[in-house]
Amino acid sequence: MLFMTFTRFVPWRVAMALPAASLAAAALFSTAHAQFDPPSTVFGSIADSGGVVPAGVTVEAYIGDTLCGTKGRTEFTGDGAARVTVYVVDVVSESQIAGCGTVGREVRVKIGDRFATQTAKWNPGPVQLDVTFGSASPAVIPTFTPAPTRTPVPESTPQPGSTPQPGQTASPAATVETIPAGSPGAGSPVASPRGGITSATPGAQNASSGGGGGFPIWGVVVLILGGIAAVGGGVGYAMSRSSRAGADDDDLDPPLD
Repeated sequence: MLFMTFTRFVPWRVAMALPAASLAAAALFSTAHAQFDPPSTVFGSIADSGGVVPAGVTVEAYIGDTLCGTKGRTEFTGDGAARVTVYVVDVVSESQIAGCGTVGREVRVKIGDRFATQTAKWNPGPVQLDVTFGSASPAVIPTFTPAPTRTPVPESTPQPGSTPQPGQTASPAATVETIPAGSPGAGSPVASPRGGITSATPGAQNASSGGGGGFPIWGVVVLILGGIAAVGGGVGYAMSRSSRAGADDDDLDPPLD
């Protein structure tokens, strides 16, 4: 009774459209919340004995006669002589389009207006299929290896006894000479005449002793030798005078009785 009363105030065309609109809204809601299986991404290189396949060519994928992939394109990768034409196309699953991808189904790839003779097996995720036309051999997709980074060279470690200045390399500590083995006090450092430590090498000691400051050793030696010569000369002169005096006494006449 209520429905009949409602239809008296609503035109019959509007009343007929309400149930249809409700069904359409329910269908759209269910489609928006549908979960589809992931597609199969078919990709690979393209080699053509008739010439280079340009970039931007449309790529489609078919399973049987059903169009299951329509948004593929060709691209270039690599540089110079290593440049290769490649393609990629997503092939949807049967959960999205009836008759499309399930595991193991054969996928045909159409590049431009030509079907490739090679086919791929549908599988969720990436699937590589290199395509050739004519007598061309499959092209290898170039791989890019990152350049190795340089290993930093460690700076030199300062040696004990010296502090390097910025931008300078530390010098090694001085070596202390010791008394040679087999001598009394072997292994002990050699003391210098003025205190401290000096080299055990005689030449080094002489060089350090004859250096600046104080009376030189060679001067002392000259004075000593000069003194010895003077003393020897005086002794010789005295002896010669004694000998001459004795000879004169012998020449005197004997005393008279």
